[in-house]
Amino acid sequence: MTSAFYGLCYHYIRQDNNDPFPRIFGTKINDFVEHVKMVQKKFDVMSLDDIQRFYEEKTDPLDVKNGVVFTFDDGLSDQFEAAKILNENNISGIFFIPTCSLFDNIPANPVILHYAIAIHGLKEFMDQLETIFEKYNIDKDSLFIRNENVIENKFEIIDKIKDILYYKINHTMTRQILSDIYQEFIVSENISNNDIHLSINQLKKLLEMGHKIGTHSHSHISVASSKMSDEEFNKEIIKPKELLEKKFQMDIISMSYPFGEKRDCLESEKLLKKTNSYEFAFTIENKLNVINTPKLEIGRYMVHSKDNALKLEKRLKKEFEN
Repeated sequence: MTSAFYGLCYHYIRQDNNDPFPRIFGTKINDFVEHVKMVQKKFDVMSLDDIQRFYEEKTDPLDVKNGVVFTFDDGLSDQFEAAKILNENNISGIFFIPTCSLFDNIPANPVILHYAIAIHGLKEFMDQLETIFEKYNIDKDSLFIRNENVIENKFEIIDKIKDILYYKINHTMTRQILSDIYQEFIVSENISNNDIHLSINQLKKLLEMGHKIGTHSHSHISVASSKMSDEEFNKEIIKPKELLEKKFQMDIISMSYPFGEKRDCLESEKLLKKTNSYEFAFTIENKLNVINTPKLEIGRYMVHSKDNALKLEKRLKKEFEN
């Protein structure tokens, strides 16, 4: 029977050549194909149904030892290509969807940030962000990054911008700021929400392929670190399940935490005090999942753009050997 399983978490699945947004980092399609081939050859591929059986092994044991499950966060349009590749290899993946993209027609918070910087570059984005901060009377000292060298320190600067928007400013204000950026920086370039996120029709086709979907909150905010009221928690965590179930006429039993680090996730007991809507919750805590791993604290490895099949194989083997 299964002794352990390891979750892989993907975001952007980018074109190998002629990428219209080369500043967006993600797994190249060719690399993803090689990942799939490697996992099929070296490990036991698992689905969400298999994970259910994993936790019910006394009644329905699995004849596998080292399981690997393919998961995808943010509901990105890129991922439709990954869904087709998995389907061609008889693999069922799990796709976690931020419902703002489907029902508000506005992208999830970090996706707006990624596309705005990808389209205009970091310096121009910072100029625009400073203007918006002035609009909402936000202390411009928050942009202490202004004096840093953009070229030499761009990744550090982006990390600081993320920290300000996702953890330092109230999440309601952050949503307003990013909505403004979306309209002024992305829509103005004739790029729409449907160009960025999976559409309802794509999700229907994805489900027809045998894949599963779960929720990824509504607008993509840190669940544990945001001081949400009960009403806000309902909108961000509980309502998305209801929306997806009604739209696609199916049970939604899983969610993944936005950002997914320890500071963003609730321990099982705390989540259950707020809702028992979900059977499974996924983080990006890099850990091997065993039978004693709580179903509401399942770990995953966030696959990086530089992870080729060989690197990924070494990581998986190391995890299963420890």
